[in-house]
Amino acid sequence: MKIFSVILISFVLCQESTYYTIADSLPENMPFSKKILWGENGIIRKLNLAPASRVEELKLRSNMLQLHQKLGLLNVGLMGIQMYLGSDMYNKGNRDNSTSHHYLGYSTFSIYMTTAGLQFFSPPRFRYSKGYSPIKIHRYLSYIHFAGMILTPITGYYTAHRPNDPRPYKLHRSIASITFSSYTLAFLMTLLP
Repeated sequence: MKIFSVILISFVLCQESTYYTIADSLPENMPFSKKILWGENGIIRKLNLAPASRVEELKLRSNMLQLHQKLGLLNVGLMGIQMYLGSDMYNKGNRDNSTSHHYLGYSTFSIYMTTAGLQFFSPPRFRYSKGYSPIKIHRYLSYIHFAGMILTPITGYYTAHRPNDPRPYKLHRSIASITFSSYTLAFLMTLLP
């Protein structure tokens, strides 16, 4: 009986807790956007939208970022098709693909914003390291391609409404190329360890 009691007590005492309080597990160097949403007094916590424990938050973060990555891959393909259609219209001097390019642009923009929202609204990491990493480079590149995704449809509008003026097209093409390049490179950064 004593052996059973010793085994039972040691089993109970050696169990690791899987429940962390918010104060124990929020990183000190959390980015400002995460602090506003997910800090101890963040908007998501004030609205009671946060999961019950920090472990559940981290599981939610993992699921959101996996979907972020999958939609990111889909969007790389859509952006590539957009680049092809736009270049084809310009090189051939006809606008046969303009309707496809236009509506595919709506899809690309919508999926992009959904993908960005998944990352922006995801719970914070368990800790944030100092220095550079592929994910930090991914984040820095996101500032470039986010600005590009805002500017690309605007310049596309002017290109469509001034088909005989090469200036809006050149601006649109330059912004789209920078956006596509930075987006593709950002996606590739997620594949590095």
